[in-house]
Amino acid sequence: MMESTFVDNSDNGPLSKEAVNLIASTSLSVSEKHHLRMLAHCLQCFKSMRIENEEGLIPGKESWLEWCLKNPKMFNDDEFVQVLFEQFSGAAVQLERLANRLKVAPLDLTLNNLIDAYEESDCSKP
Repeated sequence: MMESTFVDNSDNGPLSKEAVNLIASTSLSVSEKHHLRMLAHCLQCFKSMRIENEEGLIPGKESWLEWCLKNPKMFNDDEFVQVLFEQFSGAAVQLERLANRLKVAPLDLTLNNLIDAYEESDCSKP
């Protein structure tokens, strides 16, 4: 089995090196690790958008846009923003589903919650 050739971009991304290493150390398949990294990335992005959101809910699309506008590199790449919003939409559904199952607010989920959900799931989605 080939090991993932994930490029460590932790200096520029929301996931810490420790989080990336924790995901890499799981027994999940390369594909599952990729999906898990993407979901964890989205969760961290949502948490960074959290402004006066004591309920811990996933921010709305207006917040996504405001967040993107604060990063000029993203704002200058319409195609990337479109793909990112598609990822955010899918991640929001998965995170809300897992949060409901665990009876916690979506933004209170942790990386360990995500890993546990992937390790317990046959379909590699929380």
